[in-house]
Amino acid sequence: MIKGDTLSKSHTLSALAAQRETHLSRRHLLGLGMAAGFAPGLAFAQEFPSRPIRLMVGATPGGSIDFGARALAGPLTALLGTPVLVENKPGGFGVICTDYVIKSPADGYTLLVGTPSPVIIAPQAMPKPPFNPLTDLLAINMVSTSPLAIAVNPRLPVKNLQDLLALSRTRPITMGLPLAGSLSHLVVELTAKATGINFLNAAYKGAAPAVNDAMGGHIDATVSDVGVFLPLHKEGRLRVIMVTSDKRIEALPDVPSVSEFGPGMAATNWIGIFAAVNTPKAVVDKINAALINAVAREDVQAAYRGFSVTAAAMAGPEPFQKFVASEYQRFGQIVREKNIVIGT
Repeated sequence: MIKGDTLSKSHTLSALAAQRETHLSRRHLLGLGMAAGFAPGLAFAQEFPSRPIRLMVGATPGGSIDFGARALAGPLTALLGTPVLVENKPGGFGVICTDYVIKSPADGYTLLVGTPSPVIIAPQAMPKPPFNPLTDLLAINMVSTSPLAIAVNPRLPVKNLQDLLALSRTRPITMGLPLAGSLSHLVVELTAKATGINFLNAAYKGAAPAVNDAMGGHIDATVSDVGVFLPLHKEGRLRVIMVTSDKRIEALPDVPSVSEFGPGMAATNWIGIFAAVNTPKAVVDKINAALINAVAREDVQAAYRGFSVTAAAMAGPEPFQKFVASEYQRFGQIVREKNIVIGT
């Protein structure tokens, strides 16, 4: 009996030890599996960037968006320690370029230089948009803002919005839109809604032909980034009667801000940097930090000022994402009210 009991107890202890060893082995293997699953992502974020980064611009070279990207490329190259290259992919209101970035690997090496047209307006004005910017794009940070402006033919007896409203009560104001469905178009609709000005809109294929027709007196007015109008205003070839910023701008101190005519009318053309959704947070944080430092540099500030643009970053991705979502709702309402449709 004693010997049997001893053997029984010995067998029981061995079994328990084996179970414990098996349990520990499984737990150890599970830990190794989890480490294997997470380590590549962590290692990737730590080594980023290890190859060139592309800034994708959905416009042709030479424009304000392209200029803004190229002004950042050099400083970002120095800050990130890898070449930052600008690549142009124009067409389709910038939607083609935006969709390309969204469908690229979410690794931080392909970034979108985004503006309101492809990020805010086009996805809501297209019958079948290829993406949802609020769920498919990750907003990293803003890099610049620029007010728009309304300018009129100098022979028109108009010096401000009140004069334009008075004239519109006698006949429609012919307004040249650089592009139907653009931010400029929505600014005109916002102004008309807030002031009651009777605009007769004519869509052009860009700012240049609309500006030329306004100077020639073929149309009464046009709208574009304020930088487009500054030299023409100074030369007396066009008269800027309003800027769309919250306050008057230094370059045009005698021209009223739209906020002087009513609340909720301000609008700016901004440039921001976006990545494909699911880009690792550590990668986003590195890019964001570099953007904030680049935008704060005096050479970048001066370069943007020379184009009548303000280099400005937000605190980080979260406030920029909230801003994008707010603008999306705000201008989406105008798109729906005015039944603005593009891409058909």
